Amino acid sequence: MKRSKIMVIGGFLGAGKTTAMVELAGIMESKGMEVSLITNDQTGHLVDTKYVQTKDLAVSELAGSCFCCNFPGFKEKIESHLNNGKDFILAEPVGSCTDLVSTIMRPLKNKKSEDLDVLPLSVMAEPKRLIDYFNEDYTVFSKEVYYLFRKQLEEADFIVLNKTDSISSQEKNLLIERLIREYPKSKVIEVSALKGIGLVQWLSEILAADFEKSNSREIDIDYKTYAKAEAEMGWLNAQVVFHSEDFLNANELFFKLGETIKADISKNSGEIGHVKLFLESGNESSKLSCVGLRQSIDIIGQFKNAIKDGCLTINIRASVAPEILRESTLNILEDLKLNFGFAVDDLDLEAFRPGYPTPTYHM
Repeated sequence: MKRSKIMVIGGFLGAGKTTAMVELAGIMESKGMEVSLITNDQTGHLVDTKYVQTKDLAVSELAGSCFCCNFPGFKEKIESHLNNGKDFILAEPVGSCTDLVSTIMRPLKNKKSEDLDVLPLSVMAEPKRLIDYFNEDYTVFSKEVYYLFRKQLEEADFIVLNKTDSISSQEKNLLIERLIREYPKSKVIEVSALKGIGLVQWLSEILAADFEKSNSREIDIDYKTYAKAEAEMGWLNAQVVFHSEDFLNANELFFKLGETIKADISKNSGEIGHVKLFLESGNESSKLSCVGLRQSIDIIGQFKNAIKDGCLTINIRASVAPEILRESTLNILEDLKLNFGFAVDDLDLEAFRPGYPTPTYHM
């Protein structure tokens, strides 16, 4: 029987997991492998899935619950990819999830051992977030959120320091030294997923690891603290279909939306977990992301042409009450409609706090 492999990449919101999966998939496809991706979110209209689709990669989405709380749904997605002949599956859990070894990795090894190699768990970390965590900067996030962040790192077989091109060599070396010191049982890898740096080494070391001995971290986790950390973040996903009688500058509209959302979160005394936007019109698309109030807005892809219609996807994770995120987002869209002169044909928006984590399995 053919054996396939699955690589689960965890990590906090904004760590760069989706970008890493896309780039890793490209490396493996260049070697002739059949690769697929599984994305995950608490609700529908996920920017990550739309972005992956533009890369002509096979992708499925588990929406409405996390992998751990809907393991049968996760297993079903995996089996669908296996039935389609995929050699390698990359899967990205929700960024606020932890205790993945007990709720995802061991159950996978137990339930799919006949046809699937479960590779060591990788957990990605964004360097500026990591600096805030090590400095115990509670002006950014609470003790509970940092508790969740710490637990994510504790259970990793591989800790992957991403976006190393965004910090100085001195900062990078200090972070790596501290990660090695505080998490001695984990292998620390440095990469820049967006620039493709370090990915081949990461993949090589994952594939060379002892699959049987991996995913064995035993961590003590207080689910009440975990739940409180998840509930600190307001979540908002929206999809907006719009049109205009006149041509619009899509790049200007897109950046203005991201800039205004960021400013509004600051005005409401919140912090960004991540803001992700995706705009598509015709054969063109653009992705915007921001992972902190003190961090820049990054855009992948610029529109070459003005547009008259489009579909906009909005994902916000921030330490702001969901009802405030809802009201703010609707007000921002109203202002943009007036300033850019477009009409909304369809709007689907959901804002909430994640519920108490109730894993299907805990092994």
